Amino acid sequence: MSEASTPARAAPQDTALTAGLVAGALGLGAVLQIWIPPGPLTLVAAAGIASLVVLGLAFSLPGRLRATLSGFRFTSTLLIALALFAVIGTLVLQGKPAPVYLQRYGAVGRLILALRFDDIFHGLPYAGLVSLFGAAILASASLRWPISFRRAGFFVAHLGLLISGAGAAASSVLAVRGRIDLLAGGDVARAVVVTKGGLSTGETRPLGFDLKLDMFDLVNYDTEYRVGYYEKLAVRRGDQVLTDWRLKTSFDPDTTSHRLPGGDAFRLKGVYPDFVETPQVTPAAAGGAPALEATLAGETRWIMPGEGIASPDGLTAVVLAQGRPAAPTGVMTSFLVSASERRVIIHTGDGEMTTPLVEGMSLGGGLVRLGRFVPSATRTLAYGTRSQQWRNPAAVLETTLGGRVQEQLVYANQPRGIFLQPDRTALVFEKRDKEVKAFRSHVTVTQGSQVEHAVISVNDPLDFGGWTLYQVNFNPEQPNYSGLEAVRDPGVRWVFFGFALICAGVAYMFYVEPKLRGGGIDRSGAPAEAPPQPAAQA
Repeated sequence: MSEASTPARAAPQDTALTAGLVAGALGLGAVLQIWIPPGPLTLVAAAGIASLVVLGLAFSLPGRLRATLSGFRFTSTLLIALALFAVIGTLVLQGKPAPVYLQRYGAVGRLILALRFDDIFHGLPYAGLVSLFGAAILASASLRWPISFRRAGFFVAHLGLLISGAGAAASSVLAVRGRIDLLAGGDVARAVVVTKGGLSTGETRPLGFDLKLDMFDLVNYDTEYRVGYYEKLAVRRGDQVLTDWRLKTSFDPDTTSHRLPGGDAFRLKGVYPDFVETPQVTPAAAGGAPALEATLAGETRWIMPGEGIASPDGLTAVVLAQGRPAAPTGVMTSFLVSASERRVIIHTGDGEMTTPLVEGMSLGGGLVRLGRFVPSATRTLAYGTRSQQWRNPAAVLETTLGGRVQEQLVYANQPRGIFLQPDRTALVFEKRDKEVKAFRSHVTVTQGSQVEHAVISVNDPLDFGGWTLYQVNFNPEQPNYSGLEAVRDPGVRWVFFGFALICAGVAYMFYVEPKLRGGGIDRSGAPAEAPPQPAAQA
């Protein structure tokens, strides 16, 4: 029989062992966690003990257990199982109180709690998978022992895996996360209130130093106008579940077309920072009224019979009538235009003077200018802006709902919702001011004789005394308050050190080991190992 047939016989054994190990770890963990609740210590202790047990069996029992643990088939299956746990842990909220799951997931919430999916990464099934992963690393390394230059990359990468795992275990058990609430000029913080899942546990841990808030700095964005997209969502307030409109996203006030969830779309056909409705006239074939374009004191307007335009001081006016207009009361100088006679009567306190109506004529020393005269016209209102200053912002909002196009004039100073789905989603053209751009805590840290002044912001935490302090909260109604999150994680540095070793080991395997296998002298000065020869036929 050929030795080449051995892999063919081993494949079914590896498959059966792989399935048995993974299913056994999951099943045994699911049963045991009925009595053993999830937790960081549970995860680390169970994973460490189970890993040693599996590794001991692999070395002591005859058969292919150790080879199976070292094989690609086992590792790929294990990674798929771990990925499924990652998916569940992403879809299901972790570490929240039981009522949250019942309220958010309904009947499924009871199943989540029964299967311990609310803390899936600290449960025994997950610990079983982690233990198999650790055993696989050590078993694989044992089959390639001793270390040589040709296999150094493999051992460095696996050492990195073990160090990262140990660092993660230390983080799981020893890491502390909590809150510090400070008031500028108030008392000094010397401890942190431990939190879990964002909620206080009532436990405190000493910081080891004094932390004082000198000043809290809140910076707002400049006032701007945007189109907000709102959804009506269920919000829990205390013991009550209420519905409230919540902003999901917002858009710049431009004319770009935007597609929304569900296939709806909208765009702004026009944006007017200082909105005004300007009368416009269109010549009519018959039956229309005469119209005159008049300019007085720099203001131009179309007027029709019975209408006029007055100067800001009220001393001058232009009036149009079908026949002869009457002079307005209290106006010192009136320019009375007769549409039927095509004449202008200039009325003053000293008398009247008549002149023919001519397009473009200037009167009153340039104070009045009479432009186009249309004998028969219809009038419409056109949207415009007096200036580019955001004094009276408005926009024409066009929505496309189920293929039906509608448009509405909306005002930012009088915002109201344009409903896309009844009582579910809406668009609002609104003024956005007092939105927070940045918030920073100016603090003084004192530890013995060491005094340090620092600024903590959202993207710039402070590392001091083994703690990392993050800026996470503020209260706009209490400008001297600052909320900080304090994290102490002794394992995180070891995790990143392990990552660095993994990268170095993989680089060594890809770029150095192939050259060593090609022959020549290795760094020890000894001849390089010869490449393996094909197995001889029996």
